[in-house]
Amino acid sequence: MIDVLNNRYNFFKYRYLLVDNLVVLNEMSYLSKSSLLTYFGEQNLTTVLRTDLDYDPSQCPTLITLAKPEQFLDIEVIAEISEQAAIECFWPKRYVCSYIISDLNPAKIAQQLVNIGNNIATTLKEPYYPFFEPFRMQFLHEVGSAADRYWLNQKLTDIDYYYPSIYNGEFIQYKVAQPDQPNQNWSESYLYRLKHIRIIHTLVNTWANNRLQFQEQQQLSLVKDVIVQSTQLVEQAYQLNLTDIEDILFWGLNGLRYQSDFTQHPQVLALTKQTQTQPGTLSKRLIDAKIKIENDSFSRQ
Repeated sequence: MIDVLNNRYNFFKYRYLLVDNLVVLNEMSYLSKSSLLTYFGEQNLTTVLRTDLDYDPSQCPTLITLAKPEQFLDIEVIAEISEQAAIECFWPKRYVCSYIISDLNPAKIAQQLVNIGNNIATTLKEPYYPFFEPFRMQFLHEVGSAADRYWLNQKLTDIDYYYPSIYNGEFIQYKVAQPDQPNQNWSESYLYRLKHIRIIHTLVNTWANNRLQFQEQQQLSLVKDVIVQSTQLVEQAYQLNLTDIEDILFWGLNGLRYQSDFTQHPQVLALTKQTQTQPGTLSKRLIDAKIKIENDSFSRQ
């Protein structure tokens, strides 16, 4: 990111880091609130007063002015941010939200972020603040249609936006080409998927963390379309009339691990159908059945 932030185009703009104070880092962290005050000074920390939170201002996000126009960024600072983004890429809520590049000064960009979020929330008739949730940004980028992605892109006026992805915290620019037929709102299919984003997020994080925790899963790769696959598996679970969260996650985790060998297995499907009358029993039914797939058997992991 240092090359992007310091390039000849962005060098003449403000470069910011947005962090979420609902996540509290250890005081020893280079990016903790006290460390930021020491390194950048209070004058370079701007509170983004979210109108959707019933918290005091100290818990609202902070916009850090990393560099003003015609100032070079410190490479060590960017390295620390990249390291933190990688550490937390599978946390339920993340501290590092985004890099933002803009001609707007700190006060104006902080207000602009809230205005954009409020405008989106008004259109959708529900709270929606994508800037503070990197997973939501990546979810839209990967799961939404071209028209869905562009709808949000139109709202990001005066902003170049880079969110940390689940892929080792790598930052991705949210930039979308205009489709042939732009939407006035998100499509019904995307809004339906958005309703299930929390369980999809949990599935992705659990799958990723299992690969680190369990030795037999460490050789499994984190494929680039894991968010898309997880979305499809959650949709399958609902189509199979699974309603219990544990059942849905069990279906999703084994679907990610064994793919169609699991999701199309006749015995698996038969036992899944039986689970409809007794929610919360899918894992026990399949484990007790001792179904073998690829010389392996199901577990609760």
